[in-house]
Order: sequence, then C-alpha cells, then structure tokens
Amino acid sequence: MDHHRRFILAALLGLWGCGFLAAAGEVAAPQPAAPTKFLIRAVWAHPGFFGSDQPGARTKIAATLDGYVRAGINTVIILVKNTTGHVYFKSDIGVGDPAWSWDFFDVFFKEARSRGLAVHPWFCVFPESAILGQVRQHPEWLIRGPKQEMVGAANPALPEVRAYELSLMLELARRYPVDWIHLDYIHFPCDPAEPYFSFDAATRALFQAATGQDPAEMKAKDSGNIMWNEWIEWNGGHVTRFVSELRAALRELGRPVKISAAVFPAADKAKVLIGQDWESWAQQGLVDMLCPMQYINSAALFEKYARRAVEIGAGRVQVCPGIGLGSSHNQNTPEGMAGQIETCRRLGADGFVLFSSSSLTEPFLAALPPPAGPAGRQIRK
Repeated sequence: MDHHRRFILAALLGLWGCGFLAAAGEVAAPQPAAPTKFLIRAVWAHPGFFGSDQPGARTKIAATLDGYVRAGINTVIILVKNTTGHVYFKSDIGVGDPAWSWDFFDVFFKEARSRGLAVHPWFCVFPESAILGQVRQHPEWLIRGPKQEMVGAANPALPEVRAYELSLMLELARRYPVDWIHLDYIHFPCDPAEPYFSFDAATRALFQAATGQDPAEMKAKDSGNIMWNEWIEWNGGHVTRFVSELRAALRELGRPVKISAAVFPAADKAKVLIGQDWESWAQQGLVDMLCPMQYINSAALFEKYARRAVEIGAGRVQVCPGIGLGSSHNQNTPEGMAGQIETCRRLGADGFVLFSSSSLTEPFLAALPPPAGPAGRQIRK
C-alpha cells in the first residue's frame, strides 16, 4: 500500500513539474492545428463586362471563367438587376435591358456551374433610376424628399415596394436552380444626403399611425429629439423587414437558398444613416454571408474595418470583405490587393470578394495568392 501511495505521489509531482516547466517556457505544450476557414475567393461581375453580342459574350464568359478557375477563384457574384431597374434574366415581372435580347443569366450560370463555381445572382435591390415597368405604373413607390423632390429609388417602408422587389428574386430562384441570392443597395439612398428617408404621403401616414407624429411636422430633426430617433429607427426597420421577408420566402421553395449581402463598411454608421442594420442581420441569422465593401488603399484602415466586420460575424455568418481594385473610392495595385487578402486571412475572415471583373486584369490575377488545401497547405497550379 505504501509503495502504491509513493507511486501516485511521484506521478503527481511529475505532472506538476511538467506544468511548471511548460509555464516557464522550457516545455512546449503541443497545440492543435487551426482549422482552415479561408475558403471563399470571389469576384463581382457585370453583364456589361462580357457585352450584349451573344456569340462574343459566350466566348468571353468561357475564357474569363477559365482564367478565374486557374487563379483559384471559386465564387462569382453576377449582376442580374441593375441600379436602373433592368434585369438580365428571363422575367415576366421585370423589364430586361434591351441590349440583351437573350437570357444572359442562363448562359452565364450554366458556364460557371460547369466549372464548379458558386454563383450568387446579384440584385441592386431598391434603386429604380429608369422608372420601368411596375415602378412606372406606381410612381408613388419612389422616395420623396422633404420638399417632395423625387429620387430614382423605391421606398422600403412601403409594403408594395418590398413585395415587388421580393417577387423578382423569387421568380429567379424558381426559374433557375440557384443556391444563393445576393443583395446590394439594400438600404435607403445616400444621395443627396444621409439620412434620406421618404416623406411621401403614404409613408407619413404609416409613421403617424405608429407613433402619432407626422414626420414632416417635426421641428427638431436631430438626435436630441426622441421622435427623430424613432423616425430613423422605424425606417431602418423596414429594410431589415425586407431581408426577413426574403429569408422566410426562400424557405418555402423546398430547397436551401442562402443570402449574401454587400454592405457598407461601418455597421454602426450604416444603421443610422442609410437604414442598413447588418449587425442585427448577423445576430438574427437573416443572412449567410456579409461582404462589407472596404474599398480603400490604406492598409491600416482596411484592417481596422475588416477586424470590426469579422468580430460582428464571428460564429454567426460568413464574412468576406470586399476589396476594391478599381472603384469610386480607390484604385488599388496588385501588391495592395495581395496585402489586403492576407489581412483578411490573418483576421479570420471566411474569404474575400474583389470589385470587380472589369478591374481584375492579368496583373491582379497573377498576384492572387494560391488557394489553401483542406489541411491549410497551399495549392499551386
């Protein structure tokens, strides 16, 4: 018995000693390999990049997608509804771009899927600058400013607007076997000012019914006024309601269709200034992927905002920061792009999205880092 006790004591002392040495840095405790999660390598693409001539477009689509595959790109976000309101798929609801007399999306989707690429059909949700089709029939759907000036964007606060924009997405999802819907311009307009909510008669009546206040009669339009704060929150709530309505409708299709969204870089500012509460969308599980558009050349600022986005999405949704190659906010270099991709990987993002196909020239493709294999090793082609 005494021998048994001495053995146990020696073992415990040995374990304690190993722990002490490890704490002192003399024994390296084995660490499990971090799982690889940096999987999504995506690009936003526009039909205009390929052209409206069907034979020429088919040739360019094939060549471009082949180049993407060689560069390790595995996801393409392709525009199907423009800011003008034109659509680029076969639709009985929307108005097609007259330059495309053929079903662009059908051709593109089949070519991409045949190469194993994920495809996100990209909707510019609320802009309707050409005032087409049903929007032309219902000009009351358009946003009116405080002086009743009109902008070419539909008003998310109106149930009829949300139903129309939703109907386009459901039409596409029923017609083509897509796995994703991508939302862009999923907010109130930035121009001519932020915030820019609608002061049309129907919206004013809805807000007054909810709060007892006509927003047009508010004297203090600042954050010191509780009713002005409520006006901001009420409008933004309708954008979130649209995302929730889309999520519910897609669940009724009988197959899984996920939602990705291009969002503004700062969640807290976007919530107040354009009604885009994408942090709440992540918390509520309303979207599956967030793509904050971080179009800037500054490595430090890119990292600052990417870190915030990754923290918001952690454990909730995939976060793939948008990297601007050539945008209205920045003109990048291949080296700058590569550095921002490395920042995304280091911060624990799920991937990246490049803006856009027209700027993704051969020097940028050549600078893309090779994709990682299942165990984190780099695959070189």
